[in-house]
Amino acid sequence: MPTGVPTEEPAFLDRGDGVRLAFRHQPGPGPLVVFLPGYGSDMAGTKATFLAHRARAQGFAYLRLDYSGCGASQGRFDDGSITRWTADARAVVDHVHPSGSLLLVGSSMGAWIMLRLALALGPRVRGLVGIAAAPDFPEWGLALSAAEREALIRDGFFLRASRYGSEPQRFTRTFLEDAREARLLAGPIAIDAPVRLLHGEADDDVPWEISVRLMRALASADVRLVLVKGGDHRLSGPAELELLARTVDELLARC
Repeated sequence: MPTGVPTEEPAFLDRGDGVRLAFRHQPGPGPLVVFLPGYGSDMAGTKATFLAHRARAQGFAYLRLDYSGCGASQGRFDDGSITRWTADARAVVDHVHPSGSLLLVGSSMGAWIMLRLALALGPRVRGLVGIAAAPDFPEWGLALSAAEREALIRDGFFLRASRYGSEPQRFTRTFLEDAREARLLAGPIAIDAPVRLLHGEADDDVPWEISVRLMRALASADVRLVLVKGGDHRLSGPAELELLARTVDELLARC
């Protein structure tokens, strides 16, 4: 990991209901690059901080944030959903960059939110980068066991072991019900901006075929998918981070 990554305390935005959303904004010229983290993740992850270092070194504008109930943001995780977290992202974007152009970067579930945000913001979005994009993941990647269904009915949530940490992942009825309404892959997805999709061919969490489905569903004629041989779900190794940097640089140069 590069040294010199900004470590200052986050700023906060009241989303209007008393919940304060944490974010870090690095001003600069050109479109604002916005990083959207994955499910249960936050703005302190490897890719988010890598881009923070890159933004400081190159001088471009950059925003990373925590959804409500995640990371340093306030709120209950159990109230979270694709719709709510998309609204969180839009609130922070509109606060720091109310009318300018944007380049959205979404990791895993963050790419789902990236797409929903792009649909809401229209021509302000000048490019998108999806990393192991996972739109609609409860539909194709979250088959529930009988015990999980019982827990969902009884408790309103179920827990599932995570391969990325000691704490299990928590999935709520609120999230799953909203996810059905937020699905996109049935297409078409009315986004005309350039889209770059990066996916590991050895991703055990999100099959690379999902990025193929997304590429076909997008209305844009300028969509490219890069499959990384041996790449896992995180795509956080040095060569993979350099690929991310080159991809962001390419789209910024076109804006």
